[in-house]
Amino acid sequence: MVWIGGAPGAGKSTIARELARRGDLPLHPIDLWTYAHLDRMPPVRPLAEDLAEGPEYAADAFVRIARLRLELVAEDVRERALGDVPALVEGPQLFPSMGDDVAAAVWLVPDAEQTRHAREERLARVDDPAGRARLESLLARDAVLADRVRREAAEYGRTVIEVPATPDWSAISAAVEAALGPLPRLEAGEELSRQRRYENLAACRQGRLWQAGIGLAELPPYPFACECGTSGCTEVWSGTPDSYDARRGQGWLRTHSAC
Repeated sequence: MVWIGGAPGAGKSTIARELARRGDLPLHPIDLWTYAHLDRMPPVRPLAEDLAEGPEYAADAFVRIARLRLELVAEDVRERALGDVPALVEGPQLFPSMGDDVAAAVWLVPDAEQTRHAREERLARVDDPAGRARLESLLARDAVLADRVRREAAEYGRTVIEVPATPDWSAISAAVEAALGPLPRLEAGEELSRQRRYENLAACRQGRLWQAGIGLAELPPYPFACECGTSGCTEVWSGTPDSYDARRGQGWLRTHSAC
């Protein structure tokens, strides 16, 4: 595995998708396994209860759950049978103190303004009154998590990239790529198509469970990866799980004329 970790709202998911698709890497966003992991862990308290105890308590609870999930992430990646190609694992659950056996890793840490902007942008895409009600509590917890990442990275000698309120995403993406270094690639063709299909199906499962879990009337579009199998393909197709299923019923999801 190689990691892109960091506090919420730092642009990790977008950068990880870009680098994985351009570099033919298997992408493994931990958030796409959130509901799948719940069935494999001891019961956890609702987020609202942790937040009610204050930001430090909520941050500690987040880290405790993250440590439990890390074992599940390792199991999930092994099941993908990737051989010598490392999965690009991404998520706020990855902390520098957890990465002893990880060859390459980088952490993105946003400032408070960028975190707020990212969370408000997400809320604007969905009808989630509960999410809006706990925004300020989440932001306070996020600030604690960001400070923890910085401290641990300094202690363990890990790379941190600060994300300002007006980020230069091209420069940040280039810095992340440089920190991870050159990596083996998936073989173009059927293997690359198969891994992109695996990732798209994980997004469908998570989306449907999230919709049911919080009672969303409609899911926002998700950027499904092209499954053409062409090396370096970064094309995406935005849609819902149902529309993805309908489209892939014709075979691999192909999103551009060059497929």
